[in-house]
Amino acid sequence: MKGIYRKTFISISISLAVIILFQFLNSFRLDLKMFLSFKFLFGVFILIAIYIIDAIRLKLLLHFFGYNVLIRETARNIIFGKFFSFITPMSIGGQPYQIYHLSKIGVKTEDATNIIISRTLEISFVILLLDVIFVRLILNAYPKSFGFGLIITGLLISLSISILIFLGFVNRKFLEKILIFFNRFLKNKQEKEKILEWIDSLQGSIKVLWLKNPWMLIFDTFLYFLTVCMYSYIMFLLVKNTINFWYLVGIMALLNSVAYYIPTPGSSGGIESTYQIVFTQIFGGAKAIETVMIFRIITFYIPLILSTILFPKFGINYNKEEG
Repeated sequence: MKGIYRKTFISISISLAVIILFQFLNSFRLDLKMFLSFKFLFGVFILIAIYIIDAIRLKLLLHFFGYNVLIRETARNIIFGKFFSFITPMSIGGQPYQIYHLSKIGVKTEDATNIIISRTLEISFVILLLDVIFVRLILNAYPKSFGFGLIITGLLISLSISILIFLGFVNRKFLEKILIFFNRFLKNKQEKEKILEWIDSLQGSIKVLWLKNPWMLIFDTFLYFLTVCMYSYIMFLLVKNTINFWYLVGIMALLNSVAYYIPTPGSSGGIESTYQIVFTQIFGGAKAIETVMIFRIITFYIPLILSTILFPKFGINYNKEEG
């Protein structure tokens, strides 16, 4: 647990350091009354709704494979999956925890991997689609003031990540090479035959979800898109009447394509810096740092701190009977 506490401290410290720096540069001081405002409280309510929708999405996919997992277990999976994303470099720790947790409550590892990676592909697809749709509109709306380089970088990163994930997921030989490569670094190395057998099981699971009932994936993708809009609306609450909502959705999708691959715990510091650089040119420095800070308090600090407190009791102790 000491390691988790240390990572939480590092993640928060980096984020705070960047926010304090921008506050100093823009001579900004936050009014504490903001935390009692309708905007702040409604933003927290939207965040809770996002977590609930994500938990329902996971439960529906598990039910499709015949697993009757309780909603509290899917909620646990989502909450602590996001928690591990917050404390690991480039936010990469969430999916491994989710697969591990599902395997511990009785879900076959190949089904757990299929579900979680399919959801990751949905994320890549939605973000890439938003990038493609909005990149020209945003550049036309903010031709000089907007960070052209950041937008193009975000678009290219989103496209590259989508292709790599898709290849690793559907190309058997590519996946085999990846697993055999990483198997070299494991303490308990697996025999090649077992790896190939597991890949066969995974491919079978993929066919069930992707080919036999693609409408389930389409519906799940729509729900994910809904949560993307809800995250953007939390930001929109803070900058209403200064920007079109759909422009904001597109901007955040493009910026997240860059920011979330910053190699710090939870991409902390990178998200704040990227948002601040771009939003300063749209809203002005003081308004930008106010917006970024409140948005991060709602979507990052609150869930990170609460998860750190709850993880020792609810993030480790579970068994199959619970699910």
